[in-house]
Amino acid sequence: MFSASKQLKYYLILPSIIFLLVMVIVPLLYTIILTFCNYDLTKPQQGIVFVGVNNYVALFSNTRFWYALFRSVYYVGFSIGVSFVIGFGVTLLLGGTVRFKSFYATALLIPMIMTPVIIGLGFRFMYHPDFGILPYLFSLLGIKNIDLLGNSQWALISIILTDIWQWTPFVIAVLYAGLGYLSREPFEAARIDGASHFQVLRYITIPLMRIPIATVLVIRSMDAMRAFDKIFMMTRGGPGLATETLSIYSWRVAFAWFKMGDASTMGILMLLIIIAISNILVSIITKG
Repeated sequence: MFSASKQLKYYLILPSIIFLLVMVIVPLLYTIILTFCNYDLTKPQQGIVFVGVNNYVALFSNTRFWYALFRSVYYVGFSIGVSFVIGFGVTLLLGGTVRFKSFYATALLIPMIMTPVIIGLGFRFMYHPDFGILPYLFSLLGIKNIDLLGNSQWALISIILTDIWQWTPFVIAVLYAGLGYLSREPFEAARIDGASHFQVLRYITIPLMRIPIATVLVIRSMDAMRAFDKIFMMTRGGPGLATETLSIYSWRVAFAWFKMGDASTMGILMLLIIIAISNILVSIITKG
Protein backbone atom coordinates (compact mmCIF):
# COMPACT_ATOMS: atom_id res chain seq x y z
CA MET A 1 0.00 0.00 0.00
CA PHE A 2 2.86 2.35 0.81
CA SER A 3 4.40 1.79 -2.62
CA ALA A 4 1.06 2.40 -4.35
CA SER A 5 0.46 5.65 -2.44
CA LYS A 6 3.99 6.76 -3.25
CA GLN A 7 3.39 6.20 -6.95
CA LEU A 8 -0.02 7.89 -6.80
CA LYS A 9 1.47 11.33 -6.16
CA TYR A 10 3.52 11.03 -9.36
CA TYR A 11 0.43 10.07 -11.34
CA LEU A 12 -1.43 13.06 -9.91
CA ILE A 13 1.23 15.58 -10.97
CA LEU A 14 1.80 13.91 -14.36
CA PRO A 15 -0.91 15.98 -16.18
CA SER A 16 0.66 19.19 -14.89
CA ILE A 17 4.10 18.08 -16.04
CA ILE A 18 2.78 17.19 -19.49
CA PHE A 19 0.97 20.52 -19.75
CA LEU A 20 4.13 22.37 -18.70
CA LEU A 21 6.22 20.54 -21.28
CA VAL A 22 3.75 21.03 -24.14
CA MET A 23 2.74 24.64 -23.43
CA VAL A 24 5.94 26.14 -21.99
CA ILE A 25 9.13 24.10 -22.35
CA VAL A 26 8.71 22.95 -25.97
CA PRO A 27 7.72 26.41 -27.33
CA LEU A 28 10.58 28.01 -25.38
CA LEU A 29 13.14 25.56 -26.78
CA TYR A 30 11.71 26.00 -30.28
CA THR A 31 11.99 29.79 -29.93
CA ILE A 32 15.60 29.50 -28.77
CA ILE A 33 16.38 27.32 -31.80
CA LEU A 34 14.78 29.88 -34.14
CA THR A 35 17.09 32.59 -32.82
CA PHE A 36 19.93 30.80 -34.60
CA CYS A 37 17.98 30.42 -37.83
CA ASN A 38 16.71 32.48 -40.72
CA TYR A 39 13.01 31.66 -41.01
CA ASP A 40 11.06 33.94 -43.36
CA LEU A 41 7.39 32.98 -43.76
CA THR A 42 7.20 34.94 -47.03
CA LYS A 43 9.74 32.48 -48.51
CA PRO A 44 8.38 29.03 -47.59
CA GLN A 45 10.54 27.35 -50.22
CA GLN A 46 13.63 28.52 -48.35
CA GLY A 47 12.64 26.73 -45.15
CA ILE A 48 14.55 27.12 -41.89
CA VAL A 49 18.20 27.99 -42.52
CA PHE A 50 20.77 27.84 -39.71
CA VAL A 51 22.74 31.12 -39.52
CA GLY A 52 24.44 30.86 -36.13
CA VAL A 53 24.60 34.10 -34.15
CA ASN A 54 23.91 36.32 -37.17
CA ASN A 55 20.46 37.25 -35.83
CA TYR A 56 21.97 38.52 -32.59
CA VAL A 57 24.70 40.45 -34.41
CA ALA A 58 22.18 42.04 -36.77
CA LEU A 59 19.85 42.93 -33.91
CA PHE A 60 22.55 44.59 -31.82
CA SER A 61 23.57 46.67 -34.83
CA ASN A 62 19.95 47.68 -35.49
CA THR A 63 19.32 51.27 -34.38
CA ARG A 64 15.57 50.76 -34.37
CA PHE A 65 15.95 47.94 -31.84
CA TRP A 66 17.91 50.15 -29.44
CA TYR A 67 15.34 52.94 -29.68
CA ALA A 68 12.56 50.41 -29.01
CA LEU A 69 14.51 49.06 -26.03
CA PHE A 70 15.00 52.59 -24.69
CA ARG A 71 11.25 53.26 -24.93
CA SER A 72 10.52 50.00 -23.12
CA VAL A 73 12.91 50.83 -20.29
CA TYR A 74 11.45 54.35 -20.09
CA TYR A 75 7.97 52.85 -20.02
CA VAL A 76 8.93 50.44 -17.23
CA GLY A 77 10.73 53.03 -15.11
CA PHE A 78 8.11 55.77 -15.42
CA SER A 79 5.12 53.48 -14.95
CA ILE A 80 6.52 51.51 -12.01
CA GLY A 81 7.98 54.55 -10.26
CA VAL A 82 4.80 56.65 -10.33
CA SER A 83 2.41 53.77 -9.63
CA PHE A 84 4.55 52.63 -6.67
CA VAL A 85 4.75 56.10 -5.10
CA ILE A 86 1.00 56.66 -5.49
CA GLY A 87 0.17 53.11 -4.40
CA PHE A 88 2.40 53.22 -1.34
CA GLY A 89 0.95 56.57 -0.29
CA VAL A 90 -2.63 55.32 -0.65
CA THR A 91 -1.68 52.18 1.27
CA LEU A 92 -0.42 54.24 4.19
CA LEU A 93 -3.64 56.27 4.14
CA LEU A 94 -5.76 53.12 4.14
CA GLY A 95 -3.64 51.73 6.96
CA GLY A 96 -4.50 54.73 9.12
CA THR A 97 -7.78 55.77 10.67
CA VAL A 98 -9.85 56.15 7.51
CA ARG A 99 -13.60 55.57 7.42
CA PHE A 100 -15.15 53.24 4.84
CA LYS A 101 -11.80 51.52 4.39
CA SER A 102 -13.32 48.38 2.86
CA PHE A 103 -15.29 50.40 0.31
CA TYR A 104 -12.22 52.30 -0.87
CA ALA A 105 -10.13 49.13 -1.05
CA THR A 106 -12.80 47.42 -3.19
CA ALA A 107 -13.44 50.42 -5.46
CA LEU A 108 -9.74 50.85 -6.16
CA LEU A 109 -9.55 47.32 -7.61
CA ILE A 110 -11.95 48.08 -10.48
CA PRO A 111 -9.30 49.32 -13.00
CA MET A 112 -7.12 46.27 -12.32
CA ILE A 113 -9.83 43.74 -13.22
CA MET A 114 -10.76 45.44 -16.50
CA THR A 115 -9.50 44.01 -19.79
CA PRO A 116 -6.44 45.91 -21.11
CA VAL A 117 -7.92 45.97 -24.62
CA ILE A 118 -11.08 47.68 -23.34
CA ILE A 119 -9.00 50.14 -21.31
CA GLY A 120 -6.86 50.97 -24.33
CA LEU A 121 -9.90 51.50 -26.54
CA GLY A 122 -11.66 53.56 -23.89
CA PHE A 123 -8.71 55.87 -23.30
CA ARG A 124 -8.19 56.15 -27.04
CA PHE A 125 -11.61 57.79 -27.25
CA MET A 126 -10.95 59.84 -24.11
CA TYR A 127 -7.74 61.19 -25.68
CA HIS A 128 -9.42 61.91 -29.06
CA PRO A 129 -8.75 65.56 -30.07
CA ASP A 130 -12.29 66.14 -31.41
CA PHE A 131 -14.64 64.49 -28.89
CA GLY A 132 -12.39 63.22 -26.10
CA ILE A 133 -13.08 64.34 -22.53
CA LEU A 134 -9.43 65.04 -21.71
CA PRO A 135 -8.75 67.47 -24.63
CA TYR A 136 -12.04 69.16 -23.69
CA LEU A 137 -10.85 69.65 -20.11
CA PHE A 138 -7.58 71.05 -21.42
CA SER A 139 -9.52 73.45 -23.62
CA LEU A 140 -11.28 74.80 -20.53
CA LEU A 141 -7.83 75.65 -19.18
CA GLY A 142 -6.97 77.49 -22.39
CA ILE A 143 -4.97 74.63 -23.98
CA LYS A 144 -6.69 73.95 -27.30
CA ASN A 145 -6.05 71.72 -30.35
CA ILE A 146 -4.06 69.18 -28.36
CA ASP A 147 -3.76 65.67 -29.81
CA LEU A 148 -2.30 63.57 -27.01
CA LEU A 149 -1.94 60.35 -29.01
CA GLY A 150 -1.09 62.07 -32.29
CA ASN A 151 1.79 64.06 -30.83
CA SER A 152 5.11 62.23 -30.73
CA GLN A 153 6.10 64.02 -27.51
CA TRP A 154 2.93 63.14 -25.59
CA ALA A 155 1.82 59.80 -27.03
CA LEU A 156 4.07 57.54 -24.94
CA ILE A 157 3.46 59.57 -21.78
CA SER A 158 -0.30 59.33 -22.36
CA ILE A 159 -0.08 55.54 -22.63
CA ILE A 160 2.08 55.35 -19.51
CA LEU A 161 -0.49 57.39 -17.56
CA THR A 162 -3.14 54.92 -18.71
CA ASP A 163 -0.99 52.04 -17.48
CA ILE A 164 -0.49 53.80 -14.15
CA TRP A 165 -4.26 54.24 -13.80
CA GLN A 166 -4.83 50.54 -14.41
CA TRP A 167 -2.09 48.98 -12.29
CA THR A 168 -1.73 51.30 -9.30
CA PRO A 169 -4.60 49.35 -7.66
CA PHE A 170 -2.46 46.21 -7.89
CA VAL A 171 0.30 47.99 -5.97
CA ILE A 172 -2.22 49.09 -3.36
CA ALA A 173 -3.71 45.60 -3.01
CA VAL A 174 -0.37 43.85 -2.45
CA LEU A 175 1.13 46.50 -0.16
CA TYR A 176 -2.08 46.86 1.86
CA ALA A 177 -2.15 43.10 2.41
CA GLY A 178 1.50 43.16 3.48
CA LEU A 179 0.91 46.11 5.79
CA GLY A 180 -1.95 44.29 7.49
CA TYR A 181 0.34 41.38 8.46
CA LEU A 182 2.98 43.53 10.15
CA SER A 183 3.37 43.19 13.89
CA ARG A 184 2.17 46.21 15.88
CA GLU A 185 4.85 45.97 18.59
CA PRO A 186 7.65 47.82 16.72
CA PHE A 187 5.30 50.68 15.86
CA GLU A 188 4.06 50.98 19.45
CA ALA A 189 7.63 50.93 20.76
CA ALA A 190 8.66 53.65 18.29
CA ARG A 191 5.66 55.75 19.28
CA ILE A 192 6.58 55.43 22.96
CA ASP A 193 10.19 56.43 22.18
CA GLY A 194 8.90 59.57 20.45
CA ALA A 195 9.80 58.66 16.85
CA SER A 196 8.36 60.91 14.15
CA HIS A 197 6.11 59.62 11.37
CA PHE A 198 8.99 59.88 8.88
CA GLN A 199 11.32 57.92 11.15
CA VAL A 200 8.70 55.19 11.62
CA LEU A 201 8.22 55.04 7.85
CA ARG A 202 11.95 54.92 7.07
CA TYR A 203 13.25 52.65 9.82
CA ILE A 204 10.28 50.37 10.53
CA THR A 205 7.58 50.33 7.84
CA ILE A 206 9.75 50.16 4.73
CA PRO A 207 12.25 47.58 6.10
CA LEU A 208 9.42 45.34 7.29
CA MET A 209 7.68 45.72 3.91
CA ARG A 210 10.71 44.60 1.87
CA ILE A 211 9.12 41.39 0.62
CA PRO A 212 5.76 42.92 -0.49
CA ILE A 213 7.64 45.81 -2.12
CA ALA A 214 9.93 43.41 -3.97
CA THR A 215 6.92 41.37 -5.09
CA VAL A 216 5.16 44.45 -6.44
CA LEU A 217 8.18 45.81 -8.30
CA VAL A 218 9.13 42.48 -9.85
CA ILE A 219 5.62 41.66 -11.07
CA ARG A 220 5.04 45.20 -12.32
CA SER A 221 8.40 45.29 -14.14
CA MET A 222 7.61 42.02 -15.92
CA ASP A 223 4.15 43.23 -16.86
CA ALA A 224 5.28 46.67 -18.04
CA MET A 225 8.21 45.30 -20.04
CA ARG A 226 5.94 43.09 -22.12
CA ALA A 227 3.08 45.62 -22.34
CA PHE A 228 1.35 45.26 -25.68
CA ASP A 229 -2.46 45.41 -25.48
CA LYS A 230 -2.96 49.05 -24.55
CA ILE A 231 -0.19 50.32 -26.82
CA PHE A 232 -1.57 48.37 -29.77
CA MET A 233 -5.14 49.56 -29.19
CA MET A 234 -4.18 53.21 -28.63
CA THR A 235 -1.42 53.93 -31.18
CA ARG A 236 -0.06 50.68 -32.71
CA GLY A 237 3.39 52.10 -32.14
CA GLY A 238 2.69 55.49 -33.68
CA PRO A 239 2.75 58.31 -34.45
CA GLY A 240 5.74 57.25 -36.47
CA LEU A 241 7.83 55.22 -34.04
CA ALA A 242 7.06 57.33 -30.96
CA THR A 243 5.42 54.51 -28.98
CA GLU A 244 7.12 51.52 -30.59
CA THR A 245 8.34 49.57 -27.57
CA LEU A 246 10.21 46.28 -27.81
CA SER A 247 7.01 44.22 -27.65
CA ILE A 248 5.39 46.25 -30.47
CA TYR A 249 8.55 46.03 -32.57
CA SER A 250 8.82 42.27 -32.12
CA TRP A 251 5.12 41.90 -33.05
CA ARG A 252 5.73 43.95 -36.20
CA VAL A 253 8.76 41.88 -37.18
CA ALA A 254 6.89 38.61 -36.60
CA PHE A 255 3.40 39.30 -37.93
CA ALA A 256 3.89 42.19 -40.38
CA TRP A 257 7.26 41.25 -41.87
CA PHE A 258 7.05 37.51 -41.03
CA LYS A 259 10.72 37.26 -40.02
CA MET A 260 10.33 34.65 -37.31
CA GLY A 261 14.04 34.26 -36.59
CA ASP A 262 14.51 37.96 -35.84
CA ALA A 263 11.30 38.09 -33.79
CA SER A 264 12.35 35.04 -31.76
CA THR A 265 15.70 36.69 -31.06
CA MET A 266 13.95 39.77 -29.70
CA GLY A 267 11.63 37.60 -27.62
CA ILE A 268 14.52 35.78 -25.96
CA LEU A 269 16.34 39.06 -25.32
CA MET A 270 13.19 40.46 -23.70
CA LEU A 271 13.07 37.39 -21.48
CA LEU A 272 16.70 37.88 -20.44
CA ILE A 273 16.11 41.58 -19.77
CA ILE A 274 13.09 40.82 -17.59
CA ILE A 275 15.07 38.21 -15.63
CA ALA A 276 17.95 40.68 -15.16
CA ILE A 277 15.64 43.49 -13.99
CA SER A 278 13.84 41.15 -11.59
CA ASN A 279 17.08 39.87 -10.06
CA ILE A 280 18.44 43.41 -9.64
CA LEU A 281 15.26 44.64 -7.95
CA VAL A 282 15.08 41.65 -5.62
CA SER A 283 18.76 41.93 -4.65
CA ILE A 284 18.48 45.66 -3.94
CA ILE A 285 15.23 45.59 -1.98
CA THR A 286 15.79 42.44 0.06
CA LYS A 287 19.41 43.34 0.77
CA GLY A 288 20.19 43.00 4.46
